[in-house]
Amino acid sequence: MKKDRLVAEAQLTKDRLARADILTVGLKDEGIRWRETVASIRQDIINLTGDVFLSSASISYYGPFTGTYRNDIVDAWLTELKRLQIPSGESFDLREVMGNPVEIREWNLQGLPTDAVSINNGVMVVRGKRWPLMIDPQSQGNKWIKKKEGKELKTLKMTNPKMLLILEGCIRTGAPMLMEDIEETLDPALEPVLLKAVYEDNNRLQIKLGDSEVDYDKNFLFYMTTKMPNPHYFPEVCIKVTVINFTVTFDGLEEQLLNEVVSKEIPETLQRRVELMLQLADDKKVLKQLEDKILKLLSESSGNILDDQVLISTLGESKETSTAVNERVEAAEEAAVEIDAACKQYTEVATRGSILYFVIADLANINPMYQFSLFYFVRLFKSCMDKAARSDDIDIRMTNLANQILNGIFQNVCRGLFEDNKLTCSFLIATALQRHAGEITAPEWSLLLRGLGLLDMSQKPPNPDPDFFTEKMWDYMYAIQQYSPGRCPDLCQHMADNLEEWKTWVRHDTPHLMKLPADYDELNQLHYFHYLLLLKGLAQEKLLVAIQEHTRRCLGENFIIFPTATVAELYADSTRSTPIVFVLSTGADPTSMLLRFAQELDMASTMGVISLGQGQGPKAIKMVDEACKKGTWVLLQNCHLYKTFMPQLEKMCETLEESNMIHKDFRLFLTSMPAAYFPVPVLQNGIKLTTEPPKGLRANVMRSFLPMTEEQLSDSSKDKEWRKLQFGLKFFHAVIQERRKFGPLGWNIRYEFNDSDLETSTTITHNMLELDGPIPWDTLLFVIGHINYGGRVTDDNDRKCLLAILEKYVTPKILEPGYTFSESGTYRCPDNSDTADIESWTKFVASFPLAEQPEVFGMHDNANISFMSQESEKVLNTVLSIQPREAGGGGGKSSEEIVLEIAAEQESRLPERLHTENAHPDSFAMSEETGLMTSLGTCLTQEMARFNRLLQQLTMTLKQVQKAVKGIIVMTGELDDMFNSLLNNSVPNLWNKDGIGYPCLKPLNSWFEDMILRFDFFRDWIEGGIPIAYWISSFYFPQGFLTSVLQGHSRKELIPVDQLSFEFVMQDTADPQELEGAPAEGIYIHGLFMDGAAWSFEDMVIDDQEFGTMFVKSPVINFIPWKDKKPNSEKYRCPIYKTSIRAGTLSTTGHSTNFVLAIEVETLNDPAYWTLKGAAMLTMLND
Repeated sequence: MKKDRLVAEAQLTKDRLARADILTVGLKDEGIRWRETVASIRQDIINLTGDVFLSSASISYYGPFTGTYRNDIVDAWLTELKRLQIPSGESFDLREVMGNPVEIREWNLQGLPTDAVSINNGVMVVRGKRWPLMIDPQSQGNKWIKKKEGKELKTLKMTNPKMLLILEGCIRTGAPMLMEDIEETLDPALEPVLLKAVYEDNNRLQIKLGDSEVDYDKNFLFYMTTKMPNPHYFPEVCIKVTVINFTVTFDGLEEQLLNEVVSKEIPETLQRRVELMLQLADDKKVLKQLEDKILKLLSESSGNILDDQVLISTLGESKETSTAVNERVEAAEEAAVEIDAACKQYTEVATRGSILYFVIADLANINPMYQFSLFYFVRLFKSCMDKAARSDDIDIRMTNLANQILNGIFQNVCRGLFEDNKLTCSFLIATALQRHAGEITAPEWSLLLRGLGLLDMSQKPPNPDPDFFTEKMWDYMYAIQQYSPGRCPDLCQHMADNLEEWKTWVRHDTPHLMKLPADYDELNQLHYFHYLLLLKGLAQEKLLVAIQEHTRRCLGENFIIFPTATVAELYADSTRSTPIVFVLSTGADPTSMLLRFAQELDMASTMGVISLGQGQGPKAIKMVDEACKKGTWVLLQNCHLYKTFMPQLEKMCETLEESNMIHKDFRLFLTSMPAAYFPVPVLQNGIKLTTEPPKGLRANVMRSFLPMTEEQLSDSSKDKEWRKLQFGLKFFHAVIQERRKFGPLGWNIRYEFNDSDLETSTTITHNMLELDGPIPWDTLLFVIGHINYGGRVTDDNDRKCLLAILEKYVTPKILEPGYTFSESGTYRCPDNSDTADIESWTKFVASFPLAEQPEVFGMHDNANISFMSQESEKVLNTVLSIQPREAGGGGGKSSEEIVLEIAAEQESRLPERLHTENAHPDSFAMSEETGLMTSLGTCLTQEMARFNRLLQQLTMTLKQVQKAVKGIIVMTGELDDMFNSLLNNSVPNLWNKDGIGYPCLKPLNSWFEDMILRFDFFRDWIEGGIPIAYWISSFYFPQGFLTSVLQGHSRKELIPVDQLSFEFVMQDTADPQELEGAPAEGIYIHGLFMDGAAWSFEDMVIDDQEFGTMFVKSPVINFIPWKDKKPNSEKYRCPIYKTSIRAGTLSTTGHSTNFVLAIEVETLNDPAYWTLKGAAMLTMLND
């Protein structure tokens, strides 16, 4: 027995020694690993306080922000933790602390993007205690949640009438629920769910939902998403949910697109990377399981550890696994380096795609119809990769890919843009690529869009030629020198040294194609963008063609010449689930074009057409359902007219995407004017085509001949007169439409004349001609001018202009041979108009110039300069309107610093209040007869009150915006708008709110200087007495001032004021300083500018402008009150407007908010000559 025991003990000892050997020798490496792990865990325990704080702070607070802001917030928190000596890790990443790598990998496979921001978003969704509300304009989070939760997920919108019933069912069964497309407010019925107001009743978890108590399953999950890109949730919403910003980031999208490129180009490399990632995840999973098992066995082990064979075996297994894992990790790291190197070759393509997407996504801020989803963009991106020419040389292949993606996506997007915005889109793409590459700096970009901003002018060199360079032009040149010190360090000096060459360059018809004087561009290696800056400052009317040239040089000819897309192209790109959306503009109808295409494919006979409107919804739904089964086409017209049907249309289009039962030949076509309520998902995933009427006089006249027949052309007993008058009306119709392009110079208000006006006028003319006797010209002029077309015209001066134009075409002279519609004789009736058929007429019209000159409209050549300046300004304003808030040219300062500086500087320069303490006796004199204050004194008192109210608003808001930026008070929506305005050099809306401000189109810098001058004028009047001449531009209400002049005369001469008006006498100077004293009668007025005309001081008559001179100062005018004045038809009644917009509205006083009055001026021409020129006077200019 003793022997057996000793043998057993010897064997046991031998086994123990063997196991001890395994433990001490074999697992030595494991011991090292465990010691490192223990040390790491100990450090983690020390850092736990800080890391837990950072994790909970991140989940609570940083969700709504973008990746960059999140990093800034975390860095600020880390700095504060170190200052307070609270232990935490050296750096912090939410996914490292709160994320599980295996779980994160699962999320990526389910569709969560792999970039850091998206992964942190995923951690917040899963780890947050409050239900997540995801800001998800690109639907990335939405798609991830749907794949993550699978078939159990219930999806609905807040508009669903059964929302509470479905929610109740999910809470009872523990099913996850996703509420999509929520707005800025949440249904109050969701309150208990958001607050997780769960209570226990008889050992059952319950929640009160509406009036009922519902059993609560702990597995219930609730997700919310919104497609709004920048929603504003009130604090009461934010404290109940975890707001998480899922908006795609540049880096995130670049990573996604890189994966797409790699999967297409080198799929085996990507497959290898995925396999390695999965292998590593599995290895870590196995190691974790083994470690958990070891810990379990150790905790359960009793007696001598060397006797536990299972534990020792498990430890051995752990050793083998960890060794294998370490080997695989090393191999994986080596492979990862190779794989990353292979992938990085394609980064340029992904970067270009990412830049393109963000330009295209911003277009929705220009027009609500310019919507493109990320899903649609990625699909286009893949399609372009497939079409790109193949090559074994990777550099050539990369170039092919980059060019195909750029061209293919632009062409696809471009057809859904209106003509006005196509060049803007091209320019945005070109500059986005150049800014990313560092070719254009932020200060240069801001200078082009925003102007000078805050710039120290103390070192500005003297202006070498003030007659040529205005003060603003020279300031801008100095700004270019300051903001481009690397390229233009001596610009001002170079201009002074080569003055005549620079003048010649500016005056040249095409300076954008000319070399700069003295080879300045080559010597300084200027980028073409500097041409844009120079032309913006020196000749803005030539900036538009320079933008075109800049875009052509950067991207190519295809980006400035835009081909017209056909229905056939749209059809080729469409599928049964993709609606085709025709975006309409006034005067355009694509129906006939679509029907012609349908006939080519034998689909016209079965095609269903419904014009949407009240009660048409059920018919439309039924028609679409039937067409889905039969494989026919459906056209739903004028979707914008049926706002309440739009949610059903969205649902219908969603069904098309999800259903597999739809016939492959089915197509859905939609037409709509731009409307903010048109369903965004339909726009994002549909194929869009804008339809516009032809532009240009020639195209407009040609278009009016399209519906005509030979019978209509000759259908009159007075055939010769009928033919010429028809053509005259068509030409008149084209002229009044094309005149709109000149803006206020053409029409004060932009009227939408349409084809029905022309048809009605043509019919009436035909009927009048069929009457016996001579042609009733006066009747035709009245009916066409005052009723058919004039019925649309609401402005008196526009009506005068309309009749002046009509008199050129409805006139007996049109029947005379050789009568022309323009001075050049280019536009006239054809010589064979008596016998010509429609084909001859259209050939004759086709011979007209492609681009018409202003003379056909009766306008000066300067009108073209004005038009080109407006177009340039429109492009820049559109680009600026979609720019994110960023610092301008402020020498690297942040936008907050710039705004604080601007606000502080303006606050320090604010004038003192206007008051009567030091008033001159004449300023507020009392009448001896009536004992009342004089009319002018009353007017001055009212103006004082208005200016003091403005000053109070300026003082208050400038203080508030500074406090808001510093965080002392809340940054309200109005103050945020003011912040952006100060940054963009525009006048804040707060200063014009409730009629506080006066009409003015100047940028902020000029507005502020002008405001100070106005205060100075009134202070001089108050303290210095009645001025010799009045600065009409300084008044809030010039009409009231002029009325007070008439009232004063009325009281003095005892004439009823309603019998008085003004006689106008022009003085022989434009400078009030040259006046010797006040006039014997009436008052002197100065400060007016002539627009569309000039003044001849030799003949003392209104005169034509000099070419290139847009505005000239008006002479000082003596306004003399006159009793029972009769209008003089031989003089031109020149209207005076406050601003160049000209259009105004009727205010409560009965006066226009813009039109002041019309003054009679001497003219050597017929007054209609100046009416057609759009000649007027303005109280102020725009700069």
